[in-house]
Amino acid sequence: MSKKWLTVLSVAILSLMTTNTAFAFTQESYSKQVSVEVHNTSTTSLHLNGIYKLENLSTNEMFYALPDTSITFSQVNGEVSIYQIGATMYSSKGFALHALSGNEKMVVFTSDVDGKKGATSDYETIKTYKAFQGAYYVNEFTNANGELWYSVTDEQGVSSWIPAKDASVGSVVKQPLGKTPNGTQYRSSFNVVKSGANVQIVNRLDLENYLKGVIPNESYASWHQEALKAQAVAARSYTLSKAGILSSTTKDQMYKGFTSEKTSTNSAVDATNGLVVKSGGKLVQAYYYAASGGRTANIGEVWNTAQVPHFVSVDDSIEKSPYDNWSVNIPATNILTKFGFSTSAQLLDVKLTKGGSNGEVSAVTVVTSAGEKTITGNETVMRGLFLDANNTSLKSNWFDIQFTKPSGVTDLAVQQVNGTTPITSLSGTTVQTATGTETIPSGSVNIQTNGGIVSTTATSGIPSITVNGKGYGHRIGMSQWGAKARADAGWTYDRILKHYYQGATIEKY
Repeated sequence: MSKKWLTVLSVAILSLMTTNTAFAFTQESYSKQVSVEVHNTSTTSLHLNGIYKLENLSTNEMFYALPDTSITFSQVNGEVSIYQIGATMYSSKGFALHALSGNEKMVVFTSDVDGKKGATSDYETIKTYKAFQGAYYVNEFTNANGELWYSVTDEQGVSSWIPAKDASVGSVVKQPLGKTPNGTQYRSSFNVVKSGANVQIVNRLDLENYLKGVIPNESYASWHQEALKAQAVAARSYTLSKAGILSSTTKDQMYKGFTSEKTSTNSAVDATNGLVVKSGGKLVQAYYYAASGGRTANIGEVWNTAQVPHFVSVDDSIEKSPYDNWSVNIPATNILTKFGFSTSAQLLDVKLTKGGSNGEVSAVTVVTSAGEKTITGNETVMRGLFLDANNTSLKSNWFDIQFTKPSGVTDLAVQQVNGTTPITSLSGTTVQTATGTETIPSGSVNIQTNGGIVSTTATSGIPSITVNGKGYGHRIGMSQWGAKARADAGWTYDRILKHYYQGATIEKY
């Protein structure tokens, strides 16, 4: 009897010892926030290394998400669901996970629970909490029944006791990170929202930290620091010129988060903090690419847009890269398919129209046994017309082609009053003979010429063509391999940038 009385007394004393401890952690905020998609699938998850604030974007209610355990997200009846340690919550708009920085221990509730005045269920209820809510950890106590209870103080300063069976203890950390299912860790905060039938994870973070996850994936971390600094300024300028959610692929910039960060590239970002490319006082959307092949392109010629002063063709003969010259074999069937012909047709000829100042291709004409077709377009269209055996497009639109015409094929021309007109086939043509007019059938036709009898069509078409090109990418703005060569030659990052973006200045944004 005496022992029981002492136990109850100790619980009572502990209940009096709980204090209105203030929360010392801070919720991250970003003066220049970047949002980038890092995962998009029907069901996804995040593994956090510290406690995060969890906001229901439909109700704006605030909760907490636990670290060191998988949090699963999916779509259920048009809502985003979140599941962790037996607790589920739904939101039509999705959830935001806000990064917290500090070193506090927190108690997160894994089910709806009553906060008691003491460490047994017999005590008066002080406050009722929902699953995913949480409070600051004060201490813990095992009562006479062998039950573990946590003493907590919530953000409103209310103190109570929570049974451990309905809660889990975690910590706020100095470097909050979230890991996606592919094992990549990302800094800072996240939104998890609907994307069609999928669930999309969007990483939200400060611009400078975003760049630290970009630069080692757009340049080699071993490159000269001045080349990395030029890359950082160009990438910062490009990022600030874009609105909305960025892609983590080359559709925007390759971004692989905290996992990919390197000391050298982080140093380049820090050394150029806030610097961007400007022209006429305005931010430049600083396009860049792998390699120019010896000379950059005029934006108006390769993208069929208005010419811009800072995106003009400049010499880049200093550049040395794996893409100075490249060659690829293109099967004829791929060309026929791309131009809308049956693969049973014969490819007879391929002609290039070069509209760029450097010889960039602006149109391609294919001649086949089923007719001919011309396609015009920008560099993206031209690169996509020639797909290799792996369906990979060309590295640039600065190229020439080589092939052998089928044996027996002869260039033809029709004599007219005003001269001769080239033709590719006599099939379907009406001719006058001694016995009347006849239509020339498809297939091989023999013609008597001064030099002998020739055939008008081939017995078989061109099996493939070889494309020989230069450079890798659209070739507008800064060449990454060119920047490396210039840095190795002693150029500073600002001089490199001013060469590739003519007339531009390097300033704080």
